[in-house]
Amino acid sequence: MSRLSAREADPMEVLETLSDESYTGENRCWPCTVLNLGLVGILVLLMRARERSRASLLVAVVGVAVVYLRGYLVPYTPEFAPRLVAVSPVPDEWFHEGPPHGKPSHGDATRGESESLAEDVEMDGETVLRELSAAGVIEVDGERLFLASTIDTAWYERMDELADRSLDTLSATLQESLEQVDHAEPYAEDDTEWVVLGSDHKQLLPRPVVVAELAAYEVLGETIDDERLSVAGAEAFRMFLDSCPVCGSELVESSSVSCCGGHLGPRQDPDETLVCPTCEQRLYTFE
Repeated sequence: MSRLSAREADPMEVLETLSDESYTGENRCWPCTVLNLGLVGILVLLMRARERSRASLLVAVVGVAVVYLRGYLVPYTPEFAPRLVAVSPVPDEWFHEGPPHGKPSHGDATRGESESLAEDVEMDGETVLRELSAAGVIEVDGERLFLASTIDTAWYERMDELADRSLDTLSATLQESLEQVDHAEPYAEDDTEWVVLGSDHKQLLPRPVVVAELAAYEVLGETIDDERLSVAGAEAFRMFLDSCPVCGSELVESSSVSCCGGHLGPRQDPDETLVCPTCEQRLYTFE
């Protein structure tokens, strides 16, 4: 057998093609994962009871690998799981664990409401896009929106500069640059970094969001005199990201909630998001 044929027959490479970031990492649905692993375990026990030990070992290895890479083994689990959760007597809190009091958590950064420097700026998205378009920052081509080439280049250059800074320096730069930020401090846990805003720790921003918005704010400040528009526009800039400003990984489309318990009602769908699969952080939410 040739080297190429051997490589094509490698089972690990075949399993890697099953990987789906939409239901793994921060998006993993743990109830679905446990359910699928339980089914694998039952099948393995049945096969061992029939003295098919080698086959049971193969099923166990492949089953666990698929659940790890894809998030589930049983087809269409993400589609029927929310309905099962909705009608089950299991408390909803089991699927949406809150952070300890007074301590930031990774969940705040990826699922919380405080995801932008523009949290306190009362400008709707339509107004922001209209004003940015009038200022020549955003250009329109039919139904497509895109940044003006000079703005886009300047933004990416500034993001590259900020991405190289330490979390302490980035926090200090953020506090110095924005008048509305009276306090900013670094926070890191499990190799993931955030900047906590406000002396009461009321807002938690992932490092990639801080880099993207601070760079956009500084670039907009050279073109726009309206402080509120610069802050709100910095958030809007994130919709134009195609890669993570910190690690450079290509962003993937995902959902604002994990599959299990994700739907609030039969006619409500979760928001689409842009997520960095490496940093496991949400970069933008299309509401």
